[in-house]
Formats: sequence, C-alpha cells, structure tokens
Amino acid sequence: MKKITFFIIVICLLCGCEKENKVESYISMNEELVSINYPVTNINVLDDAVSSYVNQTYYNFKNMDSPVIPELNISYTYKEVNEDIINVSLMTEIVTDKTINKIKTFTYNKSNNKFLTMEDLVDDLAGLDYEIKKELLEKYQDADMDYLSNVSYDYFTIDDENLTLYFNPAEIKSKHDELIYIDVPLDSLKMLVDIDINEGKDTYLSIKKKNVSIDDKVVALTFDDGPSKYTDQILDILKKYNACGTFFLIGNKVEFYSDTLRRMLEEGSEIGNHSYDHKLLTRLSKEAFQEEINKTQMAIKKVTGFTPTLFRPTYGGYNNTLKSYTDLKFVLWDVDSRDWQVKSKEKILKNVLPNVKSGSIVLMHDNHEYSVNALEDMIESLKKQGYKFVTVTELLELKNLRESE
Repeated sequence: MKKITFFIIVICLLCGCEKENKVESYISMNEELVSINYPVTNINVLDDAVSSYVNQTYYNFKNMDSPVIPELNISYTYKEVNEDIINVSLMTEIVTDKTINKIKTFTYNKSNNKFLTMEDLVDDLAGLDYEIKKELLEKYQDADMDYLSNVSYDYFTIDDENLTLYFNPAEIKSKHDELIYIDVPLDSLKMLVDIDINEGKDTYLSIKKKNVSIDDKVVALTFDDGPSKYTDQILDILKKYNACGTFFLIGNKVEFYSDTLRRMLEEGSEIGNHSYDHKLLTRLSKEAFQEEINKTQMAIKKVTGFTPTLFRPTYGGYNNTLKSYTDLKFVLWDVDSRDWQVKSKEKILKNVLPNVKSGSIVLMHDNHEYSVNALEDMIESLKKQGYKFVTVTELLELKNLRESE
C-alpha cells in the first residue's frame, strides 16, 4: 500500500509544478510490469481528471489477483482540435491470465472550462447514430442488440481526418478483447467546431559524425524510456563535454517533445526505437509487435525526418522470433546503471564506472532525475580515463572494423 500512496502523491505534485506541457511517465519492473504515460497540460481541471483516472486504474491493477506476472500499459493520444479544444484519450491494457482493453477520453474546451460531449461537436446526431449502429453491426456481428438500441458515444478522439468512436468490449458485450472502434470521416459530418489541420514539418536531420579512430577507447551512453522533462538537461550535459548519447524513445511521447528530438540529432546524438507503448513484446502477436515498431518509426520520422535503424526491446525481453519480424537491429547493453532501481547518484556511478571497457554500451534512463545527477560525474571520470563518446551505430561500425583487421 505504501507504494501506491507514493505514486499518487508524486503525480499530484508534478501536475501542479510545471508551466509547460509535458508527458508524465512511470515505468516499473519490480513485482509487476508497469508502463504509464499521459500528458500534463497545466489545465487544472483536465489534469485532475486525467490523473484521477490513472491513479484509480493503477490502484485497481495493484489489487488484482493474477496467476502470472501482471502487466499494465496506459498510453495516450493528444490532439489540439483548435485553439480552445483539447482531446486526450487514455488507452489501458491489462494482461494477467487474460487481456483487458479499455479506453477513457476527455474533450475539454478552455474557453468555457467545460468537458464536451458529442452533442457539443456534431450537429446531426440522429444521422451519426444510424451510421454508427449500422457499421458496428457489420464489423461486430456478436454485439449485443439491446446495448446497440441505446448506445452512447462517450469515448471519442478527433484527428485531421476522422472522428473515431470507441467502445469498450465489455460494454458492447462482444467477444473481442481489443478495443472496438469506428472511424467516421469528418467531411461526412456537420461539425459544430472548427478542426485545425496541422501540416508536418519538412525537417530532415542526420547525425553528426565524430572524429574517432579505430584504436580509440570508445563508449556509448544509452538512455531508455524518454523523451521526458529531463532530456534537455541530459543534452545540456552532453553538449558541455562534447559527448553524445543514443536515445531509445517511446513513440507515444515523441510529438510532445519534437524540439528535443531535433536537438538530439543536431548535436550529434542518435535516436533509436523503444516501441510505442512500452509493452512486454514477447507477449504480442507479430502484427501487434510490428505496429509498436512502425508507429514509433513514423512518429520519429514525422518530427525529424530521421528513420531509426536501432531497436531496444522493452524490459530487455526478446527472442529470435521477434527479431525476425523487423529489419531494425536489436541493441542491448553490457553495463547496467540500474538507475531506476538504486535511485542514487553514488550507486549509479558505482554500478557503471568500474565495469566500463572500450566498446561498452551503458544503459541509463532519461526519465529519472537521479540519472541526470550522475551523468556529469560519469562523463568526467570516463574522459579522464581516455574514453571518447560515440553513438551505438558508430560503436558497432568501429567494432566491425576491428574484427575485419
């Protein structure tokens, strides 16, 4: 119970102390596998509603009985519909001896401080109701007819092209485990609000090459689970020491930190893929695994023009079957800071510095403040030992050159 209380306090404190939008992240692999990511908008009413839902979902998960190691994933989508309206959706997947999928959406109007319903957005609800029921019956023939006779449209998201309506499987009494959804093209609806169309930026960035030779002592610093509110601090330290890192990113955070991603590449660091939702990948089907990969690739390319070639499996879990599903190169590590566990600058340094050798790949995480606190001393110590800092791709290229001699 202490662990649950601490988590709730942390969320409440963090939601109120930052002035800029960010993604709140909680990832744990202690007694269970947990990956929670959601946006903090600094709109108190909206943030309170989102964090309350997250806290309650996490509390319920902690109190579930499970015959296997349980897994909780909460991911999100975020859309600024226009200058006043924000749409946030939280997708929850709970894996025990069965899989449970749920969705919760929030659509908030800043101009009148009101959560919006479908009645506030679409003029012809009767026409929408007919089309949705028709398509639901066509796609999900096992859906309960009594439910469909009085269906409500509580959960929806809006993008540049579609209004998407979601239905939790248990509510619609379908045998499907996955979320049930229907896409309705916006141009087929009479909308009561304007939808802003965001054009993608034509930014095509590549990694700056470092001046290293085949005989140099090299090390690759890698950072998982970002980007986060701490990533720019890490980049500041790397820049100060003319160092670089390889950042394995969670795809659903990418859009929120687009400027940070571009900075990574501009300053000589590398970006890798760490899946979209941080699920335990060995539990996924081929199609679900490839979706985790491909959505992250597209998100990163959209904001930077850069396409990653490296992949780090979540929780370090993978098998040869997973490797056969993608052309990305799987990258692990040989030095583990265990920063997420020890939560101490001194212990992080003790875990890393005695174990580094030329060609080492060091595992850290860029969503913890204690990792940031340890980084400067780590870099200073390694530089005194004659190490140069390279990206993982550069390290692997040097390794191949050495092996070919």
